[in-house]
Amino acid sequence: MGWTVKENGAGAVAAPALYFYGEPSGPRQHIMKHHSHATGERVFMLTYVVQPGDTLASIARRFNTTVERLVALNNISDPDRIDVGMVLTIEPEENGDAGGDPVATRIIGGLLYVLSTPRRTYRRGETISLTLAKVNIQNSPVTLNYPTGQRFDFVVLRDGREVWRWSHGRSFAQVAGRVVLRPGESQTFRVTWDQRNNAGNLVVPGNFVVRGYNVARGLAQQFVSLPVNIAPGMAPAPPPPAGVCPPGNLLRNPDLEEWRDVNTPDSWNGTNIFRTPLSCRGRFAAGMGAIPGRQATLTQSVPGSPGRLYQLSFSAREIPGRPPRGDFTLEAAVFFYDAQGRLISRADPVFSETSIPEACRRFSLTTGLSPARTGRVEVRFIFTPAAGNNNPVAVDEVDLRCI
Repeated sequence: MGWTVKENGAGAVAAPALYFYGEPSGPRQHIMKHHSHATGERVFMLTYVVQPGDTLASIARRFNTTVERLVALNNISDPDRIDVGMVLTIEPEENGDAGGDPVATRIIGGLLYVLSTPRRTYRRGETISLTLAKVNIQNSPVTLNYPTGQRFDFVVLRDGREVWRWSHGRSFAQVAGRVVLRPGESQTFRVTWDQRNNAGNLVVPGNFVVRGYNVARGLAQQFVSLPVNIAPGMAPAPPPPAGVCPPGNLLRNPDLEEWRDVNTPDSWNGTNIFRTPLSCRGRFAAGMGAIPGRQATLTQSVPGSPGRLYQLSFSAREIPGRPPRGDFTLEAAVFFYDAQGRLISRADPVFSETSIPEACRRFSLTTGLSPARTGRVEVRFIFTPAAGNNNPVAVDEVDLRCI
């Protein structure tokens, strides 16, 4: 399904598009904002294309509204008759526990939050995809300040009690950050829930509430939520025994001391890499950004197994250029591949920082369980400079462990 953010009215400018990717043939829905001249307030609307089997009652339940409001907004003369392909205007409720199916919206501090999942009901053991987007709906920038590298969170509750939290057991860079969203600008976060609780056990079927959070200062207690039902059914086969994790660091040349030449570290693949003596330990480190204005990558793949957690730790430091000007993003991620080298998925979370200190600092992240067909695990660093960047980044002491 696709979403766009638009503002109507004199002098308004269409904002950048915000897309959630689901089934291409699914129903189209759009978020629109218009100005009410009677009240002076901005009102947010959805437009929905009627699909086969839809009724006004089912659409009202889906978007947390009423048949009466749909009839009034769309000038419908016969509520018992709507045509496939008809475009309906919908005004959803703005409350934290909206019963939208499969989407809920809420406006908090000048941001429109949209929480969605592909459908409301899942069979026991199915993976549940969750998406949270935040859109600046004001006419001025919104600044969000974060105490750590964490930017969002998802929580699942049952009868008001927490069952699962996305951030549970995860590590985040202990570095404050700031995000500025210009008018119409958005950020989107996607995660999956395997229906296991924080203790790792499969939950019992029933009704749950999913909450999406923006963890910025002053907003961390606000949320948007929607209901999800897990229906009884055939429980999935238990994952294959994980066995005993191999001991120690799984990477070769983890301290980046051995180099085939000044641009190629042993056992690693990379682009725009250079050997630097500005290491955190030992003689050398991998400098990312030999040409500071170009993207750099550094990767290594090792054997992996399904049903395991992996912990990635590394040291990094910014290298001041001449003249010094740092404007970049450093990303670190873990990818899972099958035995034939086909990509299965990227692990959550992903480390992403726009501010790396000039002194060495240690960072780490822990993945969720590796997928069932995992045969290899890849560590990947990506250095992405903005225009005008003149500072590379050194990466050193990389450690990947099965835990």
